[in-house]
Amino acid sequence: MAVLLQSKYRRTTFAIWASAFLSLFCIFGLSAWIPTVMMQRGETFAASFGFGALMQIMSFVGGLALGHLVDRSGNSRGLIATWWAFGGLAVLSLVVLNVHIVNITSVAAAGFFIIGAQFVLNNFTAASYETGVRATAVGMELGVARVGAILGPFVAGALQQYYQSPTPMFLSIGVSAIAAGMIILLARQPASAPISSLEEAAGLRKVAQPAS
Repeated sequence: MAVLLQSKYRRTTFAIWASAFLSLFCIFGLSAWIPTVMMQRGETFAASFGFGALMQIMSFVGGLALGHLVDRSGNSRGLIATWWAFGGLAVLSLVVLNVHIVNITSVAAAGFFIIGAQFVLNNFTAASYETGVRATAVGMELGVARVGAILGPFVAGALQQYYQSPTPMFLSIGVSAIAAGMIILLARQPASAPISSLEEAAGLRKVAQPAS
């Protein structure tokens, strides 16, 4: 813990903690309430619960896509920020539009971008620290994020109860996702080897293996 808060890591640590908190705030706040909200927006009972499954399916695709792009470019910080920004805009689109195809597209995009970015944030966190504290760094990131996961459904529900509308919930989640993207840019970019170097290293390891 003391290493994570040293001067060379402090800015990165706080940026990761804040962005992880906001990320799981968005993920769990939206996931917990999306069936209820979609029924309020005129979707059928069965379709409303299908939106939750759609988010999870698209998160798998989004995590793979972002992971591949990060491996190719090495710009993990910028790509994670872009993913969260697109996810936030997708949620904000639900504030102004209530059409079936928009509901489907926006919820799918939220899963693809917001949850997909969270998967890659775990790898970004590990790569941002020296080997001796990487497990602690990832554990603390997930621990702080879990506070956001607890508050997300509570705050989303409280906003709906107070305003009698899902609009404030969508606003809070959309803005939080965009804020997470802006905050992660404050972290230091981990050093990463270009893809050509990785391929060369893999080739050398293959040549070095003894013949059977």
